[in-house]
Amino acid sequence: MNPLENIESAILLLKNRITQADSQLEDWCRIGEDFMDPSWAIESCFVSLLAITEAFGLEELRKIAHLEYLDIKNKKGFGATEATPDGDPYSPVLSHIRRFLEILESFCPSESQTKVTKDLMQIIRDAQYVITDKRLFGTTPGNEADVHLRMEGILKCVFSDLKHKPTLTKQIKNFEPDTGIPSIETLIEYKFLSRKEDVPVIADQLLADTRGYISNDWKRFLYVIYETHRFKSEKDWKQLFSQSQIKENTAIIVLCGEPPKFKKKVRRH
Repeated sequence: MNPLENIESAILLLKNRITQADSQLEDWCRIGEDFMDPSWAIESCFVSLLAITEAFGLEELRKIAHLEYLDIKNKKGFGATEATPDGDPYSPVLSHIRRFLEILESFCPSESQTKVTKDLMQIIRDAQYVITDKRLFGTTPGNEADVHLRMEGILKCVFSDLKHKPTLTKQIKNFEPDTGIPSIETLIEYKFLSRKEDVPVIADQLLADTRGYISNDWKRFLYVIYETHRFKSEKDWKQLFSQSQIKENTAIIVLCGEPPKFKKKVRRH
């Protein structure tokens, strides 16, 4: 593996850890249990960033990152949260780490397909606030078609080759993907969940879709579950995939039409 591939792999691994830490932060703010405190996971992301900059000899960048690390550790702490204008919690520390990642990616001029897929996932997460904006659409999504069409309208601005209901050269029984993006070899399937009773049904559909599909045209699969209320966390769905031994080229994102309640955390000393 050449140095460029090494740094791309390290960046991808760190991005995965950031996504996990972000999900843990959301669960912590929603449920409020101390044992779910994401501070350690977020600090681990920062330490990984420092290790990457040191491993690749980026001394000046490491010095800047290390100063920020110490400042956060000695002042606000890694579990500090702030609120978006909509009142939703986010981690300013993870935002700092993502800023350094953008700098690291400037050392990778070749576009990595997997990296683009990670960018796609972030676009979809950020689009949650757009597709649920009543000022734009009048109502929040009322069915799977609403989620599908609104999300495609956003993705089309970024991926001009996006295909609506792409034709597959080979497909699993009952699997008809909603969106295909040839440039990143990714298929997207949307699921709409409005009742707790439908969770097992959606789970069965996901597992049926992921079994046995092989194609030279599509390498990655992304499932987007839109919940009208919080029924199952993204961690729960990922655990289902893990227990079912679903391949690593399959990812899942959970969007919730009801924003999580933001609680102001009081740090214990």
